[in-house]
Amino acid sequence: MADQGAMRPTLPIGETLRDGGASGLRSVRALGSATTVAFVVVLAKEAAHTLMGDPTAPARFQDDVFLVDCACTILLAPYWMAMFRLILDAGGSVRAVAEGRAGPFRDFLALELFWLLVSGLLDRALSSDMLGPGRLIVGFSAWIALLLLQIRTSMLAPALALGAPDATLRAVFAMTRGAAARIGLILIATILPLGLVDRMLHAPERTGADLPAFVLAVRILASGLIDMALLVLVTALLAEIYRRLRTGAGALTPRP
Repeated sequence: MADQGAMRPTLPIGETLRDGGASGLRSVRALGSATTVAFVVVLAKEAAHTLMGDPTAPARFQDDVFLVDCACTILLAPYWMAMFRLILDAGGSVRAVAEGRAGPFRDFLALELFWLLVSGLLDRALSSDMLGPGRLIVGFSAWIALLLLQIRTSMLAPALALGAPDATLRAVFAMTRGAAARIGLILIATILPLGLVDRMLHAPERTGADLPAFVLAVRILASGLIDMALLVLVTALLAEIYRRLRTGAGALTPRP
């Protein structure tokens, strides 16, 4: 048993962040016009959030905004999956992914929509006007539990993108055992700084300020750039983490 533990692949945080950033940039260039289309979708999503959101109650869950998120998730899923496959040397263009010729796209899309639905239900539960201290504690605990579950199952996305045989809950739990804390640190180190900047950009709107059209357009553009950067970086980092955790456990085996 000791020998098996010693053979588990390591997950160096600095190297993983560096390699993830480099592979993300390469994939953005390689996907070419698909990256431009994905960015347009991200911009449209950010514009919808800004124009449809209620500035007097910015934290409230809104059904129409959630539907926009669902639509954008569906539109962006082929790009996500193609990026995973490109970084992991599995081949397949965005068109091939969307047409079902490059791995189980429906399973991959179902996973993305599942996490969006769970997050939306949690947001809805926490948006009540009668949110007391007890409910807030329960909601915060549920959010922490959801975050930990997402970290432990984070390797499902790249595994599904490849159509690999380890795209099961049991396999990814085993794969992330002993590495969950490092995976969490890598993702938090990426998401937190950009997320804080994005929240600062939304601050004037949260106070109900009437922003000029030009300032509003610049804010939408800046938020869109941040969202696109997060999409690329998180996808690339998950792919790099998957590659490292699979080292020594057999070659990557995409579906033919």
